Amino acid sequence: MGRLLYLVLLFYLVCAHSAEALAQAKPAFADFEFCVTPDGRFALYKPKGWKIGTETYPDRKTLSLADAKDLSHVNLVFFETIDPRHDSVSFAKTMLQRMGKQIPDLSIIEARTNPQRTQTVVRMQRRGPNRTLLEGKYAFNVAGRTGLALGYEAPAKQFKEIVPTLMTILANITMLDDQALKKWKSQKTPSEALLPMGLQKSPDGSCQLLVPEGWNLMASKGTALCSSASGDIGFLFTVIDFVGQAQIPYFDSSSVPGNLRYNYMPPAEAMGVAMGHYGWRNQKILERHPNPQLAQEASGMLKRRVDAEVALISSTSKSGATCFCYFDILGLHPTYAGQWGIIVTGLWAPENTFGRHLPSLIKIAESFEIDEQWAKDYVHRGIKKLKELMNKTSSMMSRYAEEMRQSSLAAHQNRMKSSDFIDYKFATYMRGQQEWVSALEGGKIYTSDHWGLSSDGKTIIEGQPFNYYNYKGEFKDANLPVDISREVFEAVKGRP
Repeated sequence: MGRLLYLVLLFYLVCAHSAEALAQAKPAFADFEFCVTPDGRFALYKPKGWKIGTETYPDRKTLSLADAKDLSHVNLVFFETIDPRHDSVSFAKTMLQRMGKQIPDLSIIEARTNPQRTQTVVRMQRRGPNRTLLEGKYAFNVAGRTGLALGYEAPAKQFKEIVPTLMTILANITMLDDQALKKWKSQKTPSEALLPMGLQKSPDGSCQLLVPEGWNLMASKGTALCSSASGDIGFLFTVIDFVGQAQIPYFDSSSVPGNLRYNYMPPAEAMGVAMGHYGWRNQKILERHPNPQLAQEASGMLKRRVDAEVALISSTSKSGATCFCYFDILGLHPTYAGQWGIIVTGLWAPENTFGRHLPSLIKIAESFEIDEQWAKDYVHRGIKKLKELMNKTSSMMSRYAEEMRQSSLAAHQNRMKSSDFIDYKFATYMRGQQEWVSALEGGKIYTSDHWGLSSDGKTIIEGQPFNYYNYKGEFKDANLPVDISREVFEAVKGRP
């Protein structure tokens, strides 16, 4: 089945999701609202109804958010100056000791540190209101004399479903200095921050979306790439093809067309590799979370094993801007020929302006639609072509099977002939005999044995020069050994 047909099937898969299932797969962007903290130190988009609080100390600034039930949280602590002896491990230890004093039942599940010891990531659990088990993930970063601790937590039973929303909050937090604060306050309402945009259709009519003024749009066959002139801000929905090692014996997958020659890898890593191929660099996976429900549903629809992940990736664009990239990725496992790929929905913007551009990117993403009639026609054409390919393949396999049967029969017959020839040579050797054929006497057969030379069972001449060991065929006319070759043996013995 063609790669673009997968896009259409995915489109129907997404449309078939209930509102609840979609909320589990990705954050409900329409429910976000813009806010600047009362002290003017942070600006961000947060879910409506979430409580927000900040505190400023001589050595640090803090930001905390919590949902209405006080079960899901996002926290950030920024230190402008820390002990220069700190690396991320010792910094994390100090912060966790502080947290442990306030949260006695805090337990560490997992901790890991990068080789440079600039970032330590810790997974933890604790009890929240009504003894609800909460799971959290915190990252402790050290850069020179500054330290940053940030993380989130949510009820353990719904952790995977809530994580995309928590990641979106973290990704768009902006710390404001006095000049930036004045700029934010000059915007009367969040809606005024939206870029002016208009609805555009792809040239083939397969899809449509809102495109900001001055932005570029490349769209066809249900895929779309909408980005600013610099490429630092954008929205994407597409399939990216890879070719790996084939599982078919003696099949060389290098004959399969494709520029990305890699064996299968998880969706987030595959997206990082693809970004590098298109000119992005320094890809770092900041957050990643599997989406098993979407993977199961996509696998059932595509009839193919599928992985699903939500990932937040930091990367440097072609122009040199460090960007946050938010992706929803489906990974399609390889076919027997080694072909595999990823289906990607995503948006990105520079790290320092991500929050500012998020409303526009959300509006673009929510406006994207694949034309339903085009999708139906494409599916019908794809199924028709698939049937034609199946019939063609069936015919080819029948011919191939017949050729293999004939080849196998010929090989078997050849082995049998060789076996007869070998058996003959072995039998005459064990009896101490050698048969000779005389071409001048009409193919008459002579036999040399231990006593001499004979023909038709009658001894013609006895003596040592004519026995099995010494006779060389010099009797009357030169005689040819019957076992000199299989061709001679078959001619003399009358074998086909």
